[in-house]
Amino acid sequence: MKNKFLIGEISELLGIPKSTLRYWESMGLIQMSRDDLNNYRKYDPSTVYTISDLAHYRCLRMSLQEMKKLPQLSPQELADSLIALDHSLDSQLEELYTAKEYINRKKQHIAEFKNLCESQYQEETPDYNEIYKFSIDDTQAWSVYIKDQYQNILLYHTEIDSIEAGLAVPTLDNHPILWEKDKNATYVSFVLKVGYSNPSTDDFRPHIDYLNKQGYNVSTIIARYLFSAFDEMYYDYYKAFAEVFI
Repeated sequence: MKNKFLIGEISELLGIPKSTLRYWESMGLIQMSRDDLNNYRKYDPSTVYTISDLAHYRCLRMSLQEMKKLPQLSPQELADSLIALDHSLDSQLEELYTAKEYINRKKQHIAEFKNLCESQYQEETPDYNEIYKFSIDDTQAWSVYIKDQYQNILLYHTEIDSIEAGLAVPTLDNHPILWEKDKNATYVSFVLKVGYSNPSTDDFRPHIDYLNKQGYNVSTIIARYLFSAFDEMYYDYYKAFAEVFI
């Protein structure tokens, strides 16, 4: 049986990068001797087993700080450590599944944008019935906005030529409502492109002019955020609905 291994040999044998082995050494997880002639690291068989154990617990997603404690843990303490790790992984898995869900939604929003570009100004009903006021000092509103930007709504009032920010979901009891779907109105969908985080009433006017020429009387435009992307400049893209009366 071989008595000493060089770092390159250990790296190849266990499939662990040499940089990782050096880092574990610097963190005090492993110790080894040095060759008196060239100062190369020399690993004995017991250290190889220690490194394999560390690699095993790394596969379990155990932190380095917890791995440092392993040689001092009793069986019960090891069990407790693994139970805590299991709970932590459950939380991480939940976060990952949520992230995947939001990623899939974002991909769907891009697909929706492409479909809208091919069929602008088609009659279509919004998939929400109300818009709730967005307050910049509302912590809950920001929590919703950060997690799911699709809940972000722009509301453009044609009569007063102004824009309000809203949400498709309430965050408060008796949350103030900015808009409700009108059963007597017709809705026409289109892509709305606005300056990044800086929508202007000028962004809405070309669409109003076009719809007026088609015989529509536009009362309100509501726009649900899709994504932000570059097109000569960085823009926010929305799926907009013109609330119209014929």
